[in-house]
Amino acid sequence: MPRKFWIGFIIILIIYTLFYLFFKDASYVALIPRKLRHVIKFIVLITIYLVGVWHLSLDKISWMKTLWHLIHVSGILFLLFLGAYDWLIHPMPMFMREVMDAVNEFLIGPTLFVGMGLLQQFLLNDKKDIL
Repeated sequence: MPRKFWIGFIIILIIYTLFYLFFKDASYVALIPRKLRHVIKFIVLITIYLVGVWHLSLDKISWMKTLWHLIHVSGILFLLFLGAYDWLIHPMPMFMREVMDAVNEFLIGPTLFVGMGLLQQFLLNDKKDIL
């Protein structure tokens, strides 16, 4: 794996770890107002998205960057739509909050970044084998 992949992975892993240590698994999270928790989660989500965009811009693989955009933007719009409903109309039932947490977890976790890195590595190795 190239060095720039590891830099992006480490940045995402640090953000993800800090998010869990100081926010998600913290004992005081229940004391934070609900809307502020939403804002914190959204900031972390956008930060992870931008790190991925930065990394994929360095690689100049347009279809992977498009896939990153497609996955994240659709997930962000889904979360924004349901979040707006939660804020403006009526609080979401617990099962919908769990769905939203799962989508957020998928988008901020390093697994998507690692999966795209492995895909890129296998595709680049296949091209070298053909040549």
